[in-house]
Amino acid sequence: MDGPDPPGRLRWLAPITIGLLFALTVGAFGLSQRLKREPLVIDRVTYTARGADEDDAKRTVFSPNGDCRRDLMVIGFRTTKSDTADVDIIGQGETLVRRLAEDRFFKRYREHELVWDGRKDNGNVPETGAFRVRVTMKGLDRVLYLPGKIRLHNFPATDSACGAPSGRGRPIEHRASEPRSRPMG
Repeated sequence: MDGPDPPGRLRWLAPITIGLLFALTVGAFGLSQRLKREPLVIDRVTYTARGADEDDAKRTVFSPNGDCRRDLMVIGFRTTKSDTADVDIIGQGETLVRRLAEDRFFKRYREHELVWDGRKDNGNVPETGAFRVRVTMKGLDRVLYLPGKIRLHNFPATDSACGAPSGRGRPIEHRASEPRSRPMG
């Protein structure tokens, strides 16, 4: 036959493909090892329901029903690099539930604390479920998910510790905020 032998050319395709896959696998392994050695951008993450005991095993569970018991979730973390970031509460399917901070500057090696009142951006309380905290570091071009989950339960209000009639509680006045500071003087 005068034409080229197609099966002869194809027999080199398999070894070349395997070689490329091997090289890419070794490269990916090396990159992952390098990333593991880099210092964390965010560490010392804590979630504490305001009104929960320090040794309470369910510190990540809260119920924003206005009875002043576990109505707020305090989210604490430390950044190891300075950057401007957005901090969001994320629900099922990566849906944005609440933006706690937008274009906020987080200085490195500082403890930061944000408070979530259990409400969506539209003011409604979401359905019972587990939520995550997403931090978008703009200058570093990184999206980080804080470890652990916040669990929100829509329990009815019980006898209020706020002094309001049973089942009503006082209205929640807190929104996402920075820790309060004392005036200098």
